[in-house]
Amino acid sequence: MNGSLNINNNTTLKTNRILCTNSKPNSATFQKILSFLRKDKVQMIETQFSEPPMRARPFLQSGFLSGQILSPNNNDPESFHCAIRPVLSLAQMFGILPVLGIRRPSPLQLKFVKFSFCTIYAVFISTMVLVMAILSILHMIKTLNSVTFEVKGGIAAATAGAVFYTNCVIGQLIFFRLSPRWVTLQRDWRSMEQFIDSNKIERPKLRWKFNTISSSILFLALIEHIFSIIQNTLEYDWSGKSENSTFQNFLQVYCTSSHSFILQSLKYNFVLGIFIFIVSKLATFTWNFTDVFIMTVSTGLAERYRILNKHVMSSISKHQRIDWCGLREDYAALSCMVKKVDKNIAPIILLSFANNLYFICLQLLNGLSKPENGILSDIYFFGSFVFLIGRTVIVTLLTSRIHDQSKVILPLLYSCSTSTYNTESVYRQKG
Repeated sequence: MNGSLNINNNTTLKTNRILCTNSKPNSATFQKILSFLRKDKVQMIETQFSEPPMRARPFLQSGFLSGQILSPNNNDPESFHCAIRPVLSLAQMFGILPVLGIRRPSPLQLKFVKFSFCTIYAVFISTMVLVMAILSILHMIKTLNSVTFEVKGGIAAATAGAVFYTNCVIGQLIFFRLSPRWVTLQRDWRSMEQFIDSNKIERPKLRWKFNTISSSILFLALIEHIFSIIQNTLEYDWSGKSENSTFQNFLQVYCTSSHSFILQSLKYNFVLGIFIFIVSKLATFTWNFTDVFIMTVSTGLAERYRILNKHVMSSISKHQRIDWCGLREDYAALSCMVKKVDKNIAPIILLSFANNLYFICLQLLNGLSKPENGILSDIYFFGSFVFLIGRTVIVTLLTSRIHDQSKVILPLLYSCSTSTYNTESVYRQKG
């Protein structure tokens, strides 16, 4: 019994028949077998029958990982946590997702503290936007009536501000609610990544995809917003030769044109102008970041499915042996992660589509009843409308890509024979 134990095929098959028989075994014999088959000996027997050998992996409990250990010094630059880090760091400058440790290398270093500076700053930003939303809603209640629908641009003037800032407040609150859950979600996500990476397959390149998506959308949003500022300051003397070419006058012209619904309730002053200018930029970023956030999260999940599909198809085309049991576990872990993500960010997706749909309809209405305001106004209108449509389409396609990629591998799983798919079937057939 000392050292390694060699078991011939007859003894092994006999033991297998005893353990798998339908009749109740003799108690003394059963106890001998249990004492004889230690854990390391069972693994040796399984290795003889399993082709290819099973991987030493964490246990899947209820479809997800149990006992997966994360390293606090794990700094995989292609992990989802590290890849999305730059855009989340930018978002925190605008009071979105106040989670500490966003710039740290490991999700274990993430934490949500109620009375941290990051949280207090986020609450302050949300309060500013809430004040603007309340003022906009009061204006909408006063002006929205039957006459509004008969005037060109009346609906936009009455509802646009209220919808825009209310959606921003809701978005801020949803991200604030997501903050403590984001800590757990990122740890589960990293566990899923390490679990699938133990299969030693190619890892998805997320950094350049996330950087491309976020920089492209935010850059186009910046250009669109600059045109919006120019559109609302046409009466300002941009030559700088007159006495009115000051920042104070620029601010007054901008607020009077873009936020006239606020100035109908409050008298303009410089402090109010600064407040309106800052809050409008915060709300604009929140609106655009909501779509960027959905795009990056969807891409992170879809790329995992794509790499898994690529690995299986490549192995089949090259007639290589496939660890179907490990593949099933990889697919189950990834699918469970999709459900957890969907459960947490579903309100953000709903808010994004509702907000974009409203402004698409509003842009169409403005286009059909738009007065002639010059070539610059036409460029801004059509450019803004195309950007809004394109952004909504991209969000839709990237989100639906998760479902499309998840279906690719299913026919292969269904077509796999049970003798190859189920390790217990292998034992019975060989026994």
